[in-house]
Order: sequence, then C-alpha cells, then structure tokens
Amino acid sequence: MTVRLAPITPTTFRALAAGDVASAEQQIGLPVPQGFAEAVDIWRFMVKLADQHPDNADWLMRAVVADDVIVGNAGFKGAPVDGRAELGYRILPEHRRHGIALAAVMLLLDHARGTPGLERVIARIAPDNQASVGVVTAAGFVPDGEHISPRWGRQLQLVHATPGPDA
Repeated sequence: MTVRLAPITPTTFRALAAGDVASAEQQIGLPVPQGFAEAVDIWRFMVKLADQHPDNADWLMRAVVADDVIVGNAGFKGAPVDGRAELGYRILPEHRRHGIALAAVMLLLDHARGTPGLERVIARIAPDNQASVGVVTAAGFVPDGEHISPRWGRQLQLVHATPGPDA
C-alpha cells in the first residue's frame, strides 16, 4: 500500500467547510468520502489559519491518500511557534489498523525535519485513545506530561525531538 499526503488549498478548505463536496472533489482530483467531508470543524479551523497566515500552507492539514483513495487527514495545526509544531491526524474508521496513521505521522515528521528553529513536534491525545498513543509512540514520540484543552479537556502530551539543520 502506498500512502501519501496530498496538499489541500485554502480554496478547498473553504469548499469543505461549506459542505461543497463537488467543488472539493474537483480541486483535490479524487472522490471525497463522506467521513472526510463531515469534519467541518477541522475545515473551518484550517480556513481560519489559512486566512491568518496565508504563507503557511505547508503547515496545515493534508488529505491522507492510500492507493489513490482519501482515507483521512493529517497535518499540523499551524506553523511552528517557539520551536514547536503540533500535529494532528484522523483516519476514517474503515481504514484504521492498517499502518496508515503511522505512515502519515512519519511523512509529517519528514516534512518537519530540517525546519530552521523547529525543536519539537507535539501530539496531544485523549487519554483513552490508546491506539493513537501507540501510533505516535511507534513514530518515536515520548510522554511529556499533560495538557488541558478548553475544548477537549485533559490530553496526554507526547513530543518528538525534530532537530533543524543547525543541530
């Protein structure tokens, strides 16, 4: 199975946030599964980030594509700040437990490597999501305490040391 991360443009984020699946499919060039399109909160957040920082498109969500089928999304929650970048991912239920999430996380880490000033990539995960904890642990993340999110509540924080080119 070949896994890749396909960029999503701000125009496509807007289409997805508006529920315009036909436009999103035309822009991405692949059929958009229902579970992918339904993540409206994610797409609205990506629109907000793209509007605030139009030059940071490389640090936003991408489509996770396995064998030319969209199976989820993965990316960063914005460009690095204070030497850190936070990643996030979601694989559609019917495609889980096939190594796709790990492949997507490794591709994100490859993207982050060599970024000047980036020291750590962070993953914040609900304590009961042991499958996701297993994914990031397999990718080399280590526990780094907890984080309290106003939206999600208590989360485990895991970090991956990702040295830049000056390390």
